[in-house]
Amino acid sequence: MITLFRVYQSVNLAPSPDAPCPEKSMSSANDALENARFTYEQHMNTCRQCHADAAPCAVAKHLLRLYNLARRDAMRAAGPDAPTA
Repeated sequence: MITLFRVYQSVNLAPSPDAPCPEKSMSSANDALENARFTYEQHMNTCRQCHADAAPCAVAKHLLRLYNLARRDAMRAAGPDAPTA
């Protein structure tokens, strides 16, 4: 449960008003993205319910939602000129 909290916290942290540069926010967005991806993949590899059923469990769905939010935040932090693929 601590891992879920850390992923949620890293995805939903608002940037501080005294953030010095956009590179810092892009780095934190990328860190949140990697953390969310790793947590989701780790869950999918270790969850008995996800392996037993054809459909992912509720935790997997939640982690995927957090991963998608982190991916969108990383894309926003990269700016409009960043490659999309």
